[in-house]
Amino acid sequence: MVLIFKEELDVEQLEQDVQEIKRVKDQQDALEDTVTPVKQKIKEQFGNDKILASEDINKWLNTQYGNEVDILKDISKNLSINLTEASTYITPMPVEPIVSDKNIPDLVKELRGIRRKLKGDARDKISKGIDHLISAYEAYLQKSLDSVYWLRPYQSGFKRLGYNPSQIQKLYNIKSGETRANIIELCCKMWESDLEKKTLDYGTQYSNNHNILLEGKKELRKILKDIPHQSIRLTKREMVEKSVKEILINTQGLSSNEIHSRLSKGHSKISTPQSISKMLMRVGATKVDDEYYLVKHLIKKDLYSYVAGFIDSDGYITMDASLAPRVGLIATGKRGKAFFQELEGELKCGRLHLDQKVGENSRSQHRLNFYSQDDIGAILEKCIPHLRMKKAQGKLLQEAIRIKKTYKKEEWSKPRLKEIFKLIKYENWKDSRGQGAREFEKHDIDPEVVVKYHDNCKMKLMDSLDSGVE
Repeated sequence: MVLIFKEELDVEQLEQDVQEIKRVKDQQDALEDTVTPVKQKIKEQFGNDKILASEDINKWLNTQYGNEVDILKDISKNLSINLTEASTYITPMPVEPIVSDKNIPDLVKELRGIRRKLKGDARDKISKGIDHLISAYEAYLQKSLDSVYWLRPYQSGFKRLGYNPSQIQKLYNIKSGETRANIIELCCKMWESDLEKKTLDYGTQYSNNHNILLEGKKELRKILKDIPHQSIRLTKREMVEKSVKEILINTQGLSSNEIHSRLSKGHSKISTPQSISKMLMRVGATKVDDEYYLVKHLIKKDLYSYVAGFIDSDGYITMDASLAPRVGLIATGKRGKAFFQELEGELKCGRLHLDQKVGENSRSQHRLNFYSQDDIGAILEKCIPHLRMKKAQGKLLQEAIRIKKTYKKEEWSKPRLKEIFKLIKYENWKDSRGQGAREFEKHDIDPEVVVKYHDNCKMKLMDSLDSGVE
């Protein structure tokens, strides 16, 4: 917003700008509402979760300060949902309110300069406008700080630092459990030192506590300073691009027209649905039926950790009737289609099957299947360290592939492959009573007998044969 003081202040324009700030806030609230169905699903399922006894999910999440990938995997595993659905419970960083390419501090500074030249009602009105803007900014800062879920119980310690939006953004981007733990420890030290200092008279102990507080602030600022971040001084096009990406990350599957309608007034004026489409293709968004998905940032963070999480929650590791190894991922809907298109491109292997119909009334199903022993072997090698639910199946399939590639002529080869086939079936269905019983009957699996097949693993034998020592 550009305000030029002449003889009179355009008070109506000021009020419109204040309303624009409120509209942006409402827009952010609306974006948050789009993930409510998934959050509700999580809430309902967490009530009976094996790990979480409390119905208050936020309370549980506030205690989690480890690596974010592991936290998402925990949610995915216990709720039987994919990582994308799990990530929707992580509160998104709110979009900073911008009016005509100005943030609130700059706008307030400009309005205060104008206010010095005013008197009477005009001065009172602009003062109220400034107060509204400051209140909106304080709410934005608090909401931003609340989005850093692992720091919520320790906010009082962090607030002693005297924080700003850039520092909060850095905190939000920290995914390392070690860095999070260090920051929490410093916040606790600062809080304890400040609390104790208030009970002391001036003296040596008071001075010691004061120094602890100063050192804590200094160390915390150093940690934040060492975390790289993009400059907040962006060009107009960069600001629009940032807003577009934030909107799409928070609400996947929007058309360029829908994204344009969700932009702030200032950003919508300098963009069009057509320019947004070009912008999205430039940043690597995926287009499915005129709807855009921005999923590369999720996949590229840790590709094989992401794939492993997908296999655990929405995939399979098995062998077919001919004892051929099989690994695959399954997804539904347009978002699943977009994810698999990107995933296939990143993995550079696998066969993509899109828009498959399973049942008359079901959504379209998409599969990313792996048939080649080399492809499966490479994927398992990188995914097994990250697997939780299907690690046993992964190791069994590794053993089978090794036998088939190098030792298939050994007399123990085929009998062991048949054992692995039954073991994998057992591991896949042991927790499913109805369907599991039918699968066991179909493949002649006696759980008490089959479970002992684990003792017949040939990996050590193959290691010795590879080394020439029997």
